[in-house]
Amino acid sequence: MLNIFKRRNFRFGILSTAITAAVIVFIALLNAAVTAIFNRYPLNIDLTENRIFEISEDTEKFLASLDEDIEIFVLNTEDRFTASSPAQYFVQANEVIRRYSQLSRRVRLSYVDLLRNPNFNSQYPERQLRMNDILIAAGGKSRVLSATDLFNIRSDYSSSYVTSSKAEQAMTSALLAITSKKTTYVSVLGGHGEEDVTGFVELLRLNAWEVINQNLITEEIADGVSVLILAAPARDLSLDETRKLDDFLEASTGRALFYLASPSQPLLPNLDSFLAEWGIEAQAGTVFETDGSRILMNSPFIAFCDYAEDVYSKNMAQQGLQAVIPQSRPLGALFEGRRYRSVKPLVRYSPSSGILPADAGTDWAPDARSLAGNVPVLMLSSSTRNNVSGDIVRNHVLVSGSLGAVDQFFLESPNIANSAYFLELLGTLAERDDRIYIQDKTLGSTQLGVTASVILVLGLVFVVIFPLAVLGAGIAVWLRRRHR
Repeated sequence: MLNIFKRRNFRFGILSTAITAAVIVFIALLNAAVTAIFNRYPLNIDLTENRIFEISEDTEKFLASLDEDIEIFVLNTEDRFTASSPAQYFVQANEVIRRYSQLSRRVRLSYVDLLRNPNFNSQYPERQLRMNDILIAAGGKSRVLSATDLFNIRSDYSSSYVTSSKAEQAMTSALLAITSKKTTYVSVLGGHGEEDVTGFVELLRLNAWEVINQNLITEEIADGVSVLILAAPARDLSLDETRKLDDFLEASTGRALFYLASPSQPLLPNLDSFLAEWGIEAQAGTVFETDGSRILMNSPFIAFCDYAEDVYSKNMAQQGLQAVIPQSRPLGALFEGRRYRSVKPLVRYSPSSGILPADAGTDWAPDARSLAGNVPVLMLSSSTRNNVSGDIVRNHVLVSGSLGAVDQFFLESPNIANSAYFLELLGTLAERDDRIYIQDKTLGSTQLGVTASVILVLGLVFVVIFPLAVLGAGIAVWLRRRHR
């Protein structure tokens, strides 16, 4: 037996086994380390044209500013979550969610299988948690996002389908809502046959606004509200109700009324008088466009508009995004400045636009007078004054000639500026410091979408450079061995 241990083959066998075991252990440890690093840091590269798997610079700055720990729970296993239908959108949403923990040590991401962890629900008894929900918790507060909150979904007569992803928008807004030290309230006014603005309300909620509904006839405007929305009322306001609007706007700084008009409205003399005090007139008729390059959906009443200012529209203009204010009443300024109020157009139709009279017959044809050009369709009246305490009070009346400006179709389109523009505008008027807007992302297909330049680079690397490098290395090895 002692001779066996002394044999050269045995010693080399032991050494070989030890080396093999060490290599296996090293590879296992290396794999675990690489997996941990990959889970913490974004090491993969997004080659898609619109960077659909990345998060925006605004979100990265927000994550860098976090001063409290945040827990994100995806209520499913990662494999089952990414396999949910439509799979390509869940894969994209999952990659976006992973970025939050990769880019901030304050954020911890966990996947919780509710089937294997039924007691998890008991930790949040106030929540009705379901498979594929995303629970975000911090400092005793929490928000729950359903899978449908991550996507824009459109329905037709027979089916529903995903049009784009808003995963980053939903995630960042939820984080903002539970970490923000100040809550900004919006009140949607009712009581006069107002139109439904559900799509716009959902956009506001997704961007960390708290939305409430109030009846202007029976209720006083709630304390803490910063923005009122009055959506195309079918009946006139009373003088007492316009007084409520005046009192609201005069009481504190950073307050705004957002009034959406519609060509189908009847005469509303009290409301029109209120707007006139602020220097804005919602005129009769419907604005139309004659420039075919601007017209959408083959309708002269739906067209890309121009910005008449460069403050609120700066980010949109840099991205080449235009607003669409469809089927709009023309707006007019009754004065540019009076006492402490000033009026200016924000969005208007092109120089080739005109106004269809409200009483136009079927045989009506535009003439030089109806082709007014540069017709305003979104106007802002602002008041800046000192109150009795000497503090500066700023408040605003924002008027859109179109209810369709906040239609869900135009808000969800990633090629139209409406959602970004109205969020930036209202956030500025309400003096919000934490406003962040993230553009929705359209995947377009289940395949990896890359630009022509990326395709060219990848082709050169894998079809030309890499094969030539392998061939060169092979020739070098062959020549070296031949001349030994």
